[in-house]
Amino acid sequence: MRWLCKCLSVFSAGMMLASVSTGAAPPTLRAARTPKAAYSVRQVEVTARDGIALDGVLYRPTAKHRPAALLLVHGYGSSFYSGYFPQLAQAAAEQGYASLALNMRDHDTGPKVSAFTDNESDIAAGATYLHQLGHSRLVLLGQSMGTNRVLYYQASTSDPSIVATVLVAGPGNLFDWNAWQFGRKKAQTTVDEALAMEAAGQEKQLMVVDLGPLGKALYSPRYLLSLRGPNAQSDPYRNIQKVTDPILIVRGTADKLVEPGTAERLRRAAEHSSRVDLIEVDGADHGFKKQEGVLTLRILSWLKEVVP
Repeated sequence: MRWLCKCLSVFSAGMMLASVSTGAAPPTLRAARTPKAAYSVRQVEVTARDGIALDGVLYRPTAKHRPAALLLVHGYGSSFYSGYFPQLAQAAAEQGYASLALNMRDHDTGPKVSAFTDNESDIAAGATYLHQLGHSRLVLLGQSMGTNRVLYYQASTSDPSIVATVLVAGPGNLFDWNAWQFGRKKAQTTVDEALAMEAAGQEKQLMVVDLGPLGKALYSPRYLLSLRGPNAQSDPYRNIQKVTDPILIVRGTADKLVEPGTAERLRRAAEHSSRVDLIEVDGADHGFKKQEGVLTLRILSWLKEVVP
């Protein structure tokens, strides 16, 4: 007890000496303030007009809210949480842009049985959800085959709320992509097989499809023909001609999954757009792995110019 009293006396004397020598008041304890988060994140579910439920993640700024919001559309075999989507959406929210990363009905790598055109309803559901949150202006961003999806959506709906379009790592025409991988003869053979199954009433039966570097997949004839059959509506070069809002096209210089020249061909086809910009990210692969930060910076810098 004497030792404790002595320690307290020494401590008190030291504090008094510090107060006298510096003229400062004795220090006081203050509660630490937790900084307010710049954005919120929550999982949501939207319903397409044919009743299909779609999962997504909504990123919303907590302070500065811009009227424009981003709708992020993934590519083949991916989902709303794939690749750079989370990093881009978080950075966009910090800049005041809300973002909805949304699953398409044929997300991830399971068997594919829907039609490409069904994704128009999926994107429409995401757009409606963002409108209901008060966002009157929307930016559509498609990654890989998602570029074909967002271009078809605009070509088929002429949605006036779309104020900008971002196309990242677009593969171009999907039949041409397959022909580039295997040769035109083999690509046509696969289409002919699907046509024969459809004629035989087997449009819902699954067939094994070789996707080259992407491995093998199970497609229904309906799905395959909607992508690259004779009546397919997925051709981006045709659909982009109906887009009038500003377009940003992004390609990685190390992208081995896209035929060289595809991005430039898309740029030339966008003849009715009010503005078309093509940028390249040096050393970036198809998914922009390890280049997510550079990609995010380039996209947001462009958006601030066209959708301030």
